[in-house]
Amino acid sequence: MEIQQILEKYSEWVEFSRMKINAPTWILISIVASVATALITALLSAILIPEVTLIPAAFTIAVLVLTIGYPYMRKESIVENIEKNFSDALKQMADTLKAGDTYEGALREVVESEYGRLSEEMSLALRRLEDGENLESALNGFAARIDSRLVKRTITIILDSIKTGASLADILDDIADDVKDFTRLKDERKANTTMQFLFLIAAGGVIAPLIFGEINSVLSAFSRFTSDTISNDLLPAAQQSSNFILTLIQMYIIITVLGSGTMMAFIRDGKLNKSIIYIPMLLVIAFIAYHVSSFVVKGMVAGAL
Repeated sequence: MEIQQILEKYSEWVEFSRMKINAPTWILISIVASVATALITALLSAILIPEVTLIPAAFTIAVLVLTIGYPYMRKESIVENIEKNFSDALKQMADTLKAGDTYEGALREVVESEYGRLSEEMSLALRRLEDGENLESALNGFAARIDSRLVKRTITIILDSIKTGASLADILDDIADDVKDFTRLKDERKANTTMQFLFLIAAGGVIAPLIFGEINSVLSAFSRFTSDTISNDLLPAAQQSSNFILTLIQMYIIITVLGSGTMMAFIRDGKLNKSIIYIPMLLVIAFIAYHVSSFVVKGMVAGAL
C-alpha cells in the first residue's frame, strides 16, 4: 500500500509538472538511462583508468537520482514561482473585495492577471465554482493541487475567516503582507548563505577529492616500487590491499558528498528534499576532480622519476 501511495504521489508530480509522458514511462526511461550510463562509464573506466574505481557506480547513481527526481525538481520550481506571486494575487483580491465585488469576481481578477502558473491554477478553482462547487471545496482543491505549505496555511486562514464572518478584505491584506515578508526572508536567507553554500561545494566537491587524488597517486607509486621487491606469491595480496585502500578512499568521498549535499540543502533551502538536486551533481564533480588530480600527480611523479 505504501508503494502504491508513493507511485500515486509521483504521478501527481509528473502531471503537475506537465510532462508529456506518464510516470511509469518516465521511471522506465530513468532506469534505461542509468543502465546505459553504467555500461558506458564501466567501459571507459576499464580503458582509461588502470585501477579500481567507483566511477560507474557514482555516475549511475547520479543519473538515476537526477532523472527520477526531475519531476519533483520541476514541481518545486513551479511552486516557488507560485509562492512569489501569491502575495500580489492576495493583495489584488483584497482590493477587488474592497471595491464591492464577490469572491468569484476576486478570483476572476487573479485569473485574468499575468501571474503565470498561479493564474492557471486559480482558473481551475474558478471553474469548479462555476460548475456548482462551493468556495471551500474549490479553494481546498486549489491548495491540495499546488501542495505548498504556505498556500495551504493561507487558504485555511481565508476559509476560517469566511466562516467567522470576519472582514476578508482586511485579512487578505494582512496575509499578503505576511506572505511578502516570508518570501523576502527566503530570498535573504539564500543571499546570506551564499558563502557557506560555495564553501561546501568547494570542500566536498573539489578540495577533498583533489587531496584524495594526490593520496591515490602516492599509494600507486608506492605500490609500483614495492611490487619489484616482494615475491610473486605475495604480489596478489599486496594488490588486493592497494585496491581495498583505494576503494575506501572513494567511499569516503561519497560519504563526504552525501554530507555536503545534505548540509547545502538544509542551509540554503531549509528542505532536506532539495539534497536530491545537490548530491548527484556534487558526486559527479567530486569524482572528476579526484581522477583528474590523480592523473596529474601521477604524471608529475613519473616525470620526476
